[in-house]
Amino acid sequence: MTLKRILVACSGGPDSMALLDKLNKSNLYYLEVAHVNYHKRDTASRDEIIVRDYCKNNNLSFHILNVNPDDVKGNFQAYARTVRYEWFNKLCNKKELEAVYVAHQQDDLIETYLMQKKKGLDVDYYGIRKTNILYGVKVVRPLLNCSKKSLQEYCDRNQIKYGIDESNLTDAYERNKIRHSTVEKLNKKERLELVREINKLNKDKKNRISLANKYISNDSKDTVNDFLALEYRDEIIRNIIKKSLSKNEIKEIIRQIANNKNYKLFGDKYILVKEYDTISIFSKPKTYEYSFNDIHRYKTAYFMISKNGKDRMSCAYVNANDFPLTIRCFAEGDYIKMRYGTKKINRFFIDRKISYRDRLTWPIVVNKNGEIILVPGIGCDKGHYAEKPNIYVIKL
Repeated sequence: MTLKRILVACSGGPDSMALLDKLNKSNLYYLEVAHVNYHKRDTASRDEIIVRDYCKNNNLSFHILNVNPDDVKGNFQAYARTVRYEWFNKLCNKKELEAVYVAHQQDDLIETYLMQKKKGLDVDYYGIRKTNILYGVKVVRPLLNCSKKSLQEYCDRNQIKYGIDESNLTDAYERNKIRHSTVEKLNKKERLELVREINKLNKDKKNRISLANKYISNDSKDTVNDFLALEYRDEIIRNIIKKSLSKNEIKEIIRQIANNKNYKLFGDKYILVKEYDTISIFSKPKTYEYSFNDIHRYKTAYFMISKNGKDRMSCAYVNANDFPLTIRCFAEGDYIKMRYGTKKINRFFIDRKISYRDRLTWPIVVNKNGEIILVPGIGCDKGHYAEKPNIYVIKL
């Protein structure tokens, strides 16, 4: 049988020592062990020795990362998390290990959920995922059904040495306060009720996210009232901007959608636009720019060039001094000098009630001097008007 190759993150505390021993005794894995010493506590070296000795006694590869606490800038917890997971990723790649196993347990799961609830966060997942990807490495948490107390009892029963992190005994961190004031006082029934609550919330959330993803991928369009009535409306917003938001932040976005005449919400991939009493969601179009040294028939997804045509609002007469011509998408601030005066192109869009989506890919014809000489639908500038035009650019 081929053993699964994994890295075990082990701090030396009862949780991680129980995890290490359980995995080692299962005979299902090839194990290597990683320990980070932040040298922040007087007992940090004690914990390193505990893990190192266990590995030596069980013929396991031991890896140590020493961190100088003086190098820490800003929030220590955030810094420590980044340092260790980036290191885990490097170790897994170097040693050809499939994943890192960490000792988050049921107390951590409940604490995380209660913190999310207290902060009013609208998250992708409540509590802690059993598996996910962090800093490029797959992270597995097999102990989420085990209480902290049961893991310490496991170590005591099997005579597994462990160290207690004294910083966890204080209320210096918000997580510690929740642990001591609430989680440690829960009985078995209360724990199970909370876990069921978390599981139900995640099931409902998964369903809403699925509906939101389907809605977005279909380039949907709705009336404002119908959009605001969607039960998965909040998931659509979160999907667009790809960011954890509090319920109050979501409410503010909804308020702006409801009250503003025009509103835009930009994400990396999608755009939500409110205009003319409708909500449109569509993929962000790519910008484009084409260069031409002569006039010939040419077709793209955005426009078509021809020497002949019937649309007098989409043609011009160009000469050798105009080349090379550039045809690009519209940009804010574009304007064209016409026979009756200068025209802001965006004003043309507004007057004609052209959708924001169409505006983003509207073709603009520019000569070699950087002058806009033709905009399909508006016409050409005053210097390129002729009774017999030689170029037609049609918006597709």
